[in-house]
Amino acid sequence: MRRCMRFAAVAALMVVALASTAFAQVAGGTVTGKVVFEASGQPVHGATVIIIGARRTTTTSEAGTFEIPNVPVGTFEVIAQREHFSAARKSVTVVAGQTISVEFSLSIETVHENVTVTASASGTATTFESFNAITSLDSVELAKNIGTSLADALAAAPGVSKRSFGPGSGRPIIRGFDGDRVLIMQDGIRTGDLSSTSGDHGITIDAAGLDRLEVVKGPATLLFGSNAIGGVVNAVSPQDAFRVSPFVGSLGGLTFDAGSADASFGANGSIQYGKGGWTIWAGGGSRRSGDYKTPDETIENSASRLQTGRVGFGYVGTKAFFSAGVTVEDGRFGIPFAGLFHHHHDDDHDDDHDDDDHDDDHDEHSADVDIASLRRDLRFDLGARNLTNSLFDIVKLTFAYTNYGHDELEIEDGIEEVGTEFRNNTTTLRAELEQKRRGRLTGRMGAEWFRRDFEARGAEALAPATLQNALAGFVYEEMDFGRFRLQFGGRIERTSYDVSARPEGDHDDDHDDHDDHDDHGDEAPAVRDRAFTSLSGSLGLHRNLGTMGAFVVNLSGASRAPALEELYNFGPHVGNLAFEIGNPDLETERTLGVDVSFRSRHQKAQGELNLFAYNIRNFVFLDVHDEEIDGLREATFEQVDARFIGFDASGSLDLHPRLHLHGGASYVRARSTETSQFLPRIPALSARLEVDVPIGGIKFGPEFVFTAAQNNVFGDETSTPGSTVINLGASYLLARGHATHVVAFKAYNLTNETYRLHTSFIKDLAAEMGRGVKITYSVKFF
Repeated sequence: MRRCMRFAAVAALMVVALASTAFAQVAGGTVTGKVVFEASGQPVHGATVIIIGARRTTTTSEAGTFEIPNVPVGTFEVIAQREHFSAARKSVTVVAGQTISVEFSLSIETVHENVTVTASASGTATTFESFNAITSLDSVELAKNIGTSLADALAAAPGVSKRSFGPGSGRPIIRGFDGDRVLIMQDGIRTGDLSSTSGDHGITIDAAGLDRLEVVKGPATLLFGSNAIGGVVNAVSPQDAFRVSPFVGSLGGLTFDAGSADASFGANGSIQYGKGGWTIWAGGGSRRSGDYKTPDETIENSASRLQTGRVGFGYVGTKAFFSAGVTVEDGRFGIPFAGLFHHHHDDDHDDDHDDDDHDDDHDEHSADVDIASLRRDLRFDLGARNLTNSLFDIVKLTFAYTNYGHDELEIEDGIEEVGTEFRNNTTTLRAELEQKRRGRLTGRMGAEWFRRDFEARGAEALAPATLQNALAGFVYEEMDFGRFRLQFGGRIERTSYDVSARPEGDHDDDHDDHDDHDDHGDEAPAVRDRAFTSLSGSLGLHRNLGTMGAFVVNLSGASRAPALEELYNFGPHVGNLAFEIGNPDLETERTLGVDVSFRSRHQKAQGELNLFAYNIRNFVFLDVHDEEIDGLREATFEQVDARFIGFDASGSLDLHPRLHLHGGASYVRARSTETSQFLPRIPALSARLEVDVPIGGIKFGPEFVFTAAQNNVFGDETSTPGSTVINLGASYLLARGHATHVVAFKAYNLTNETYRLHTSFIKDLAAEMGRGVKITYSVKFF
């Protein structure tokens, strides 16, 4: 009954919005034009044209022309670009019932403006205009850093680090926040996997199949919920831009890449065809890697494979749109050294083993552990556009169902056995109303319902079967006063956990058999249903500094309900190297933060500096104790008040037409304000400097990646020494009227430096990848 009522509430919201189309007609104007290459004058097919702040975007025809009807009355800036070929902004004043024409000449020398759809009140925008600090990587930039995981693709992004238990389980860390505080989405909807729950769980999205990868740094809870309290990673597919905008013609791409140090090879392709308002699309690929090599050894059982496929269709008419699509991701990767801990766990239950010989035979008898996953996603989008009323421009309803499962396989003497089965089925229903600009005001509002059905069976079934429900409403508004803009908004979210009884197992016995430690509870904590109400709000100022600079400040209050795993886990968890004991009495985590940003988009100097400070009440963390159970340290989920402070910066400087510098830096300091104790697994200070020598479409030069020693450690967590890694890169970009070719070459870790990442769960067992080369070829055709 409650579920039906929630569906009815969202449906009623949609009906009210659609009924508003009966209001007074609001006339707009039309923007037309043409896009050509500056050097040759050749028309550009497939260029993206964006009217900033008007929620209007389109692509150019074979003749390089475009037409955007029903543009709101007012003065707007328009940009046009295709890959890294861009044109200077043009200002247009739209008058009701009239047509205005504008032309663009694309050049590789023009400042390239990064586009974002993830955190904007007015649809597609640039990262310069955004209130949040956002890193947006397009397909050209992704081609330079394609790897096993999304975290590899973000290796050069400021403020982003990588958590891993080997290459296959890499997951982004944003400003020191990990796990349930960083939301991973695909086309604006959460992926529904279990990568946030354990250090050895991964993300099965192939960056080679993406059109863009966006990272929102800092709290993004207003639009996306409490799991985005640390930030958002949004993987944008090629078809996402055309769910609401019409597309005519064909658009596709192919990408191939290979690497030496991990014997990797990947291939990915996509195709999209549109005619008469209808669009069909398909895509997919395959990626494999072998055991990777460090400067000193080969890390066994670190290989991975991933196959992906997607297909869909849609229709965009003058007033309405809908689309339907299916995505399948089938992956498998090894967990290096996990067998050692599983072996210890098994031996503790074997009365016949010889303790004296155990350590000597550890490697010989330990089994390998792999994770085999399957993610199937079904998605429907429908709504209305170009609404002729004074309130709303677009009404959109998205339904997504994800069936995700993975098996943890224990492999010994070539025989596979399933140790633990995980099933995680999620349903999302999201309704959004995008407002028309009324005077200075624009924005969007909506409601979202999320349901998670979780179950685990086997040796690491730490939490009982649980049904999670969340219902939220939000509003996100911006007011434009010319030289400055204000942003304000709020979100209310109700999250509940309906938990089943903990299944009978041996975890209680495991805990009771160890009497030589201080008790943190002689048995698994009693489970009980919980419910949390989270309130979030923000207030921001975006102030232009001339025409090429900006100052941005945001004040935010955000809340996060404790995760299922933090409340209910109990048992040996190799993925986090701990015997975990959940805490069903945890309270809501609340953050009060400030973000300050300075930005520049000058022709010769572009970049941004972001400063942040977050005070967090009831911060949940895994407190590791001295006692061991099954060879793993006992750890309990606790809460303290904490503070995160730091900065991230990125920039480019054109010293000479043949010499460009690109760089970035990141730092975060996180500690308890109650005890002054540093928090676990916080990334070290890092910086990157890349030297580019451009000659026509070719760029080449060295890259230096500096990482400081991390001595600010939690408890007896080991320090990590600093490192300097030197890479050498080269790329070639060739653009024609109907195709863009990219060839990227990278020789990495040229000095074969032995280095380790503080955020790796196996840093004390294995170094990062040694010397090698990687080459990528990508073509996009129109």
